[in-house]
Amino acid sequence: MEDIFVALNSILSHKMRSTLTMLGIIIGIGAIIAIFSIIEGNSENTKRQLIGGSNNSLNVVYNKKNAINPDIPDKANAKKPLYLPFLGEETLEQIKKIPGVKNAVLSYQKENQIYYLQNKATSKVIATSQNIAEVKKMKTTSGADFSDPAFRNQEQVVYLEKSLYQTLFPAGDGLGKYVEIKGNPFKVIGVFESKKASGLTAGTENLAYIPLNQWHRIFEEIDVSPEVTVQTERADGLKPAAKKVGDYLNSLVPDSDYMFGVMNLREFERQLTKLNQSNFVLLAGIASISLLVGGIGVMNIMLVSVTERTREIGVKKALGARRKVILKQFLIEAVILTLMGGVIGVLAGIISGLVITRSLDYPYILSLFSVFVSLLFCCIIGVVFGLLPAVKASKLNPIEALRFE
Repeated sequence: MEDIFVALNSILSHKMRSTLTMLGIIIGIGAIIAIFSIIEGNSENTKRQLIGGSNNSLNVVYNKKNAINPDIPDKANAKKPLYLPFLGEETLEQIKKIPGVKNAVLSYQKENQIYYLQNKATSKVIATSQNIAEVKKMKTTSGADFSDPAFRNQEQVVYLEKSLYQTLFPAGDGLGKYVEIKGNPFKVIGVFESKKASGLTAGTENLAYIPLNQWHRIFEEIDVSPEVTVQTERADGLKPAAKKVGDYLNSLVPDSDYMFGVMNLREFERQLTKLNQSNFVLLAGIASISLLVGGIGVMNIMLVSVTERTREIGVKKALGARRKVILKQFLIEAVILTLMGGVIGVLAGIISGLVITRSLDYPYILSLFSVFVSLLFCCIIGVVFGLLPAVKASKLNPIEALRFE
């Protein structure tokens, strides 16, 4: 304890010098903690988007059998059936009765031009069921919400995403007016909030929602495959419920090289893990350079401290202090200096990681492993870079040290 108090007294007596010395450690440790949080947050965010979203929902899609089940051999010329029946509200009601399914949404979508007078915009037109807002957590900013009777009665009405609405109606006076989709007039009855895509390339997508039964009235395609979003009470029940929904939908369509199911994500997760590992190695390497610079700063300040305290060391050795006592004293001082920088760096990394992940709309995940490793690394830096000054101090000749001015 005496050695610790002596070390703290030495550090606090040169506050500015000690702070500048710790700065490299603080930046390096803070960067490592923040990097861990960002990478893990990005990974978790991507998985949530593909598996469950933020509301325990999963998309059942119509795709190649090999894409759904990798155990099925891939066919180079995989073909869809010539005709796919239209799946409407009756099908959706049957899906909702499947055990484990809390809610479900059925939708068809296609990109198309939407016109209002001389204004036009390319948008994804989605014919969907009425509970889309409930499952997708959509918020209406103006006009009627998705429970409007006109939407429920399958009339020619449309909800526009906010940025799309602003493109078609710059003056903001579009409610109650008609836009043209595929040559058909649709009355604008509501505007919903734009949702930015998560991540570094965040942006918005033009979306327009029309009642489900309006799909086959305006689009001529007969082989367009629907997408079913299944929602469960708990995330653990998503895949079993989605499989049951896929099996039911497969019983409604002709057998072919395509099937309903959940996209196989094993390969994607493997690639995502490899990407995160490579990102971590790259970014952690950069942070480690900062730690190396910080370590050199620690060694420099300790060498200065040895020089300044040469007479003190001579007095201690003259009074009987052995070499290992002097060595231990300076090593403890170096370790405390780096640990103080490490603790501050951890706090800085937690705060910066929280701010960055929230700004990117990632979930914040604090890696306790990174905190433990960072603090351990600080101790190692203190020992390694404090060893040379400590050895130099312990080897000082007491007579020469007492003569030092």
